[in-house]
Amino acid sequence: MRCLNKSYKKVFVFIITVICNIFLLSGCSSTAYNTQSPLHISSKVNLPIVRPSGLANENVVIPYDAYVYDDTDFEYEAGLLINQTKNSVVCAVNPHKRIYPASMTKILTAIVVMDAVNSGQISLSDTVVIQKKIEFNEDNVTSLNLQPGDYITINELLHGLLIASYNDCAIALARYVAGSVGDFVDLMNAKAAQLGATNSHFVNPHGLHDNNHYTTPYDLYLLFKEFLKNDTLVQIDSNGTYTLTMYRDSEKVELSITSTNGFLSNAVSMPTGYHITGWKTGTTEKAGSCIILEFVKDETEEEYICLVSNALDHETLYKNVEDMLREIY
Repeated sequence: MRCLNKSYKKVFVFIITVICNIFLLSGCSSTAYNTQSPLHISSKVNLPIVRPSGLANENVVIPYDAYVYDDTDFEYEAGLLINQTKNSVVCAVNPHKRIYPASMTKILTAIVVMDAVNSGQISLSDTVVIQKKIEFNEDNVTSLNLQPGDYITINELLHGLLIASYNDCAIALARYVAGSVGDFVDLMNAKAAQLGATNSHFVNPHGLHDNNHYTTPYDLYLLFKEFLKNDTLVQIDSNGTYTLTMYRDSEKVELSITSTNGFLSNAVSMPTGYHITGWKTGTTEKAGSCIILEFVKDETEEEYICLVSNALDHETLYKNVEDMLREIY
């Protein structure tokens, strides 16, 4: 009988504890919480960089209200420097701000193409025949100038896409993988969502400007991490120059292409003590000069993902990258 009374007491204490906690969490308010309304956190709160244990084992966590986490002057709209090895933020400027990715879009394009390769749907050696003319709604678009009747392999199209940032290579790949550009874009958005890039929306595979084509630095970080997992894409990115082969009128055409990455093309001096694995540049009037790349510090072999968005020009872009690297101790 005494044991039974003790059990009742334990149950009673448990119930009272639960009720008290409910009142504490509700602030003793009689108004029910509206589940349809989003939780509001003031943007004035200076939140620290926190990565709670167990919340994210693979990705660094940056609070949504994060604005600037370095003390240096910056000459760009948004940027990130993340220590991949330690899974920590070195510095962040507007990491969740909506930006235009320009040709950094091609990171996701390449990921979707390689998904098709890895699933056996297509192969790198497949020959793509250009069936219809590829046109753009603006002038001076960087392209390989692919024409109907030309044929070129998936492998060569990926080299043109990533090294020289040819926009018609993006269209040719999209049509071949999905049958149409629209269907390929659907695959892009689905892949972005799968990887956690939920603040992004893509409307084309190349990154030429569209107001509805946007992302954030943090989303690009998530996409780029997936890109770096693919050895084929990283190998392509290792080339400062490349001889691209295609066929026109049954004749072999070889073109020497140069990396749009100034560090690899030797247009800009490489930061001392680092080497680059993967990367992608981007430039449009609205996006400014952009770059995302992974540096490896030679001395420690630590890996860093660096992103700069909407720099004033190419010269400023590479200066900003070098300034950001100085934040590494």
